[in-house]
Amino acid sequence: MTIVSCLDALLSNFQTARTESDLHAALEFATCTLGFSGFAMGHHVDLARPPEDAISLSTYDKSWVSHHVGRRYYSDDPIHIASTKTVVGFLWRDVGNFIRLTPRHKQILTEAAAFGLGEGFTVPVYLPGEYHGTCSFSARSLDNLIPDALAVAQLCGTFAFETGRRIMRARSSIAIEPAPILTDRQHDALTLVGRGKTDPEIGHILGVSRATAHEHVEAVRNA
Repeated sequence: MTIVSCLDALLSNFQTARTESDLHAALEFATCTLGFSGFAMGHHVDLARPPEDAISLSTYDKSWVSHHVGRRYYSDDPIHIASTKTVVGFLWRDVGNFIRLTPRHKQILTEAAAFGLGEGFTVPVYLPGEYHGTCSFSARSLDNLIPDALAVAQLCGTFAFETGRRIMRARSSIAIEPAPILTDRQHDALTLVGRGKTDPEIGHILGVSRATAHEHVEAVRNA
């Protein structure tokens, strides 16, 4: 299988996923195909009391998850912190290039390795107004990765998280508000408001009365 056909197959699984079970299966398939041994995808929230709308899927050892949550490692997890310093995926072995590792960070990494999480690749995901999150693929060793595995993992992580967002929106019955449809004059008025222009100034620039300019501005606000 070529890298292109492999990528098409993996991304297709995410695009057609409709439930959390579908997404979990798609991530497991991608993990195995790329040569990793586990994955964890989720929002960085208080795992002891996670919000209802937070995404959380993982195949990590449950003992490690309990260990991690019980010691509140998620608040100091060096991988999570490093993910806020870059917009592209990174290997765990390179985390020291993004943050200064404290003794606690090193302790967390050492303990994680004992649970089979010695190596990995993390894809940061962030959208303004939403929780920060990541999609990570783990392994004891990177020796079994297929060629170009990291580039494919970057895309898989991004597509997987977007699928998770779509599923969470559907489950919560949250619809995406359509962008308002503006007339050409309303669009011009909006642009001028953004430039700090007043109603009289907008009217002068557009060649209309102050009252008409005000109507355009109010129409934009109510759109």
